[in-house]
Amino acid sequence: MPTIIAIQYTQDQMRALTGVSVETVRHWRKTVPYLATKTGKAARFSFADLLGLAVTNELVRSLGVHIGTVSSGVDALFRLLADASAQVLDGGVVLVTATGASFHELGTWSVGAGAQPAFAIPLTPLIARLQQHMLPVMLVPSQVALPFPPEAIRSRA
Repeated sequence: MPTIIAIQYTQDQMRALTGVSVETVRHWRKTVPYLATKTGKAARFSFADLLGLAVTNELVRSLGVHIGTVSSGVDALFRLLADASAQVLDGGVVLVTATGASFHELGTWSVGAGAQPAFAIPLTPLIARLQQHMLPVMLVPSQVALPFPPEAIRSRA
C-alpha cells in the first residue's frame, strides 16, 4: 500500500498563506521549541504548522500577547495540532494557556472553576482563510459554454 505524503510548504508559501513574516518566525523560534526545528531556507511547514502560526499570529497581533509569556502554551499548541487531523480541527476551538493548549469541539468546551486563564481561538475562520488562499473560489461564468465554437456565415446578398 503506498504511503501518502503530506504537502509541505516553503517559507515563502508560509508567509503568503499566514501573513507571518520570516523575521517574525525567526524571532518566535527563539522562544518556541517546536519552531526551533524549522530552521534555514529549506524549512518546510505542514498544514498543521500553518494553522499553528495563524493561531499564534492571532494571539500576538490581535490580542497583544507577548510570545514569551505563552511560549510553553504555543509549543503545546503546535504539538497538539501536529497530532490532529484537519477534519477534526475544523469547527473546533483551541484554548491556549501560559503552560499548555487543548482542543475542544465548538459548543462542548467550557472553562471550569479554578482553571488557568486561557485564550480561546476558534479554528474555523483561520482554516477557511488558509483554504481560501490555497484554493481560491472560482466565479461561475454567467453564460454556459457552447458545446461547439461559433462559425462565421457568409450571406449571398
